[in-house]
Amino acid sequence: MAIGTTRSKRRLGKYITPILKRSGLSPDDVAREVRCSKQSVYRLMSGDSLPRLPLLLAIIGAIGATDDERAKTLDLWDIADADKTVVQFADELPDRYMRFRLDEADAVRERTLDRVIMPGLLQTIAYAAALNQGTRQLLRRDGWEERAVSERRDRQEMVLRKKNPLHVHALIDEAALRRIIGNREVMIDQLDHLIEMTRMPNVTIQVLPLDLRAHGPYSGTMTLLSYPESDEPDSGYMESMVGCETVGDEAIVAALSSAWEDIAAAAPSPQRSVKILKAIRGELVGR
Repeated sequence: MAIGTTRSKRRLGKYITPILKRSGLSPDDVAREVRCSKQSVYRLMSGDSLPRLPLLLAIIGAIGATDDERAKTLDLWDIADADKTVVQFADELPDRYMRFRLDEADAVRERTLDRVIMPGLLQTIAYAAALNQGTRQLLRRDGWEERAVSERRDRQEMVLRKKNPLHVHALIDEAALRRIIGNREVMIDQLDHLIEMTRMPNVTIQVLPLDLRAHGPYSGTMTLLSYPESDEPDSGYMESMVGCETVGDEAIVAALSSAWEDIAAAAPSPQRSVKILKAIRGELVGR
């Protein structure tokens, strides 16, 4: 049994759950029927593990799946079993962040809102290194900063790759652009990088000016992921100083998405935002 959640495992569990409810059986009932541990059934439903095929067949037989449901279940199991996504350099990062990275690897579009720092996908290596150095008091093991920077570089390949690149639409607060991380040279290079990234067809950046009226959440970062399957809802990811959390509740994600769209509509256009980026860069160079 493969343990560790992935989006494909959660899709399988989400599909089987209503069939189980329709059967009138509890997970404990199913476990007794097929002679497996009740934890195996619960982990299947939650997407935390993928059972071996014989056990899955026994479970869907016990809950009375139709032929069409059985075929769909097997298709989802095949997808989950073939999911070999690996996150490089992230072995010491929080499990919740690992889950986000695996979800992000499946996504086709990412919308972000960053009030304090640059979006991770758009950070330069020097900026990321300076940021990690500045937060080292929260870190516990030697060498973490270097591995975190390597992980960031690996993550950014999703945007830079030529085949099926991730589409990114970033809303960045002007305060984050003016906040000096590292030193002036690091920030100038970071702004140059953002300007260069706006030339990519799969990257859109909008700057939220300091005088923009109040919109949306004002702490931490917010990320919304969209997936290729038409029946797969978006997911959210929230990050703050005290931790991170994937948001799967469709009503909450819809509210976050609506807030993001409102902010994007109120913000200067991508073309105007490039001019703002260049103006801030000019101010830094002129210091």
